[in-house]
Amino acid sequence: MSEKILVRLNKFISNSGICNRREADEYISQGRVSVNNKTIVRLGSKVSLSDSVKLDGRKVFPVKMQYIILNKPKGFHCIYSKTNSKTVFSILSSIKEENRVISLDFLKENYTGLMILSNDTEFISQINAKKNLINQIFHLKLDVDFLQRDLKRIKDLDVNNKLKIKSINYVDGANKNEIGIELSIHNIKDLEKLLLDFNYKIISLDRVLFSNFTKKDLSRGQWRNITKKELINLKSF
Repeated sequence: MSEKILVRLNKFISNSGICNRREADEYISQGRVSVNNKTIVRLGSKVSLSDSVKLDGRKVFPVKMQYIILNKPKGFHCIYSKTNSKTVFSILSSIKEENRVISLDFLKENYTGLMILSNDTEFISQINAKKNLINQIFHLKLDVDFLQRDLKRIKDLDVNNKLKIKSINYVDGANKNEIGIELSIHNIKDLEKLLLDFNYKIISLDRVLFSNFTKKDLSRGQWRNITKKELINLKSF
C-alpha cells in the first residue's frame, strides 16, 4: 500500500491491533488522538500511512505489533537478502510483508539459538539500550581445548559494563573445548574478542537463554509469539 493513499483514521488505529474501529472512534471523539502533533476530534478524518499518529501521546503504527522468539538453526543469515532466501525471515513466512520484523541482534550464519524479533522499532531500540543488563547463557565450542587456568582467569576477570561474566564452566559430558558461559553482554562481538584475547576462537555458539526465555518447547527452527506477560517482564529490566 502506498504511503500517499489515504485511509480513515479509525482504520489506521485499529490496524495496529490496539482496538477495533468503534473504540478508535471513541478515542478520537475524546480528543486522545493526534495526527502530526495536531489533535483530531472529527470522525471520518483520513490520514496517510506516512503521517505521525499518536494515541495518548504514544505513536501508533498502522500494522499490528509483533514480538517473536525464535530458535535459530545453523546456516541461516539474520539480514534480509534478495539473493539468499535462507534467512531467519524465511522461517517467518507466515508474517505479512507489511509487518516486516527485524532482529534484536545478529547471530552469525554458523551460530544458533534464541533470537528476538519484532516490527516495533521503538521496542528493539529500548531493549538494545539495556541489553548489557539482561542475563544470557551460551554454549560455546572452541577451536582448541579450554585450559583450566584460563577458566579461573576469566572467572575472576573484571571486563567492563558491556560484558559481565556470572559463571563459566565446562559442559558436562562434552569435550574440553566446549564451555557454558552465563553473562550479561551488549554485543556478541565482545565475547568473541574476549576469548580471542586468550587465544580461543569460537567455532559454534548456541544461545540457550535470553532473559527469562529458554529453548524449552521450542525446537530448532521453530518460533512463537511472545506473550503479554513475557513482554512486560522484558521491558521492566
